[in-house]
Amino acid sequence: MRYRPADLERHFKAFKSGDLEAIDVILNSEKDRLFDYIMRMTGQLNRSMSTTEEVIGVVTPVAEREETLQELLVLLYKTARNFTIEIWNAETSRLENSAYTLVAGGKPVKHADDLLALEHVVRSLPPKQREVLLLRERFGFSPDEIAELTGYATADVEEIFAQALGITESALPGFAERVPELMTQILPFEMPEDTTMATQNLSMVFKDLKKSSRSTPGGWMKLIVRLLVVGVFIYCVMNYELILEFSKRYIAP
Repeated sequence: MRYRPADLERHFKAFKSGDLEAIDVILNSEKDRLFDYIMRMTGQLNRSMSTTEEVIGVVTPVAEREETLQELLVLLYKTARNFTIEIWNAETSRLENSAYTLVAGGKPVKHADDLLALEHVVRSLPPKQREVLLLRERFGFSPDEIAELTGYATADVEEIFAQALGITESALPGFAERVPELMTQILPFEMPEDTTMATQNLSMVFKDLKKSSRSTPGGWMKLIVRLLVVGVFIYCVMNYELILEFSKRYIAP
């Protein structure tokens, strides 16, 4: 995850030379990593999706102020951090990464058990330790860059990182020495596809339902029932976080 495409530096130089389209290439290339970072720190899908797009929209107009690619990346993650830091203390230890069950072609994930164990430990770390460990080992920022990004002193960053790595390695004695390597291999949270495609698909469903209602007895009643079912489904998808919180508070034993 930490290794970025080699040609990003070339695109940044092109951007600084006046190629305004190059900044879109850079930020779109970083979008999935940025979403993964926000998702791992907040545990909120909808918030992570909207924040990713919002951050890119905020950074694009001011990107020319940065002199190097790394400075631009620090600004990108710093902006995301400022947008989401108030919800970091929300519980994320139960957050599950469905990517492990949706591997293309059904191929097994290499070291899957080790990666899942590592995922659990990282999610359970306090926010400050989780953040520094992720920024250092997963997203490839140096201690000085993390200090700039977070506002911590460099010495504090190094101390927090040592604590986080020590806790993680102690919790995984079977492969403690491989933790830094595996941090780059845990599967990313996949950013969902744009919702416009789902809207188009639903419009076709409504069209087919309307057509069938004209040719079958009681068709309009069936249409109404089906539309209600579809409406409830859409509401649940768009508000699943509220529903999950309600179920934990009032339904779960």
